[in-house]
Amino acid sequence: MVSKAQNWKGQFTVFVKNIPVAMHWKGLWALFSYHGEVLDVFISVKRCKDGKRFSFVRFSNILDAHRAIDRLNDFVLLGYRIGVKMSSYGGGRHFWNFKG
Repeated sequence: MVSKAQNWKGQFTVFVKNIPVAMHWKGLWALFSYHGEVLDVFISVKRCKDGKRFSFVRFSNILDAHRAIDRLNDFVLLGYRIGVKMSSYGGGRHFWNFKG
């Protein structure tokens, strides 16, 4: 069975909540790369319902993703306690085919 956090290429996505305002994607990349091979980092312009910034970090394998979750969940980053968990969205991108 394929995890919801695994997209079509076998990459595993981690959801990170409560990102500091001053944090750049390069800083998140550096932080998470200590715990495994990071493929991509995305910080959303939108915010969660509670007004906190969030991001997604994509790893090449499940072990690296779980290692990052175990070590960085409830980690204090620039005064913000971040929450890290496996992403619960469907993964991958959806392409719409419109015939016209």
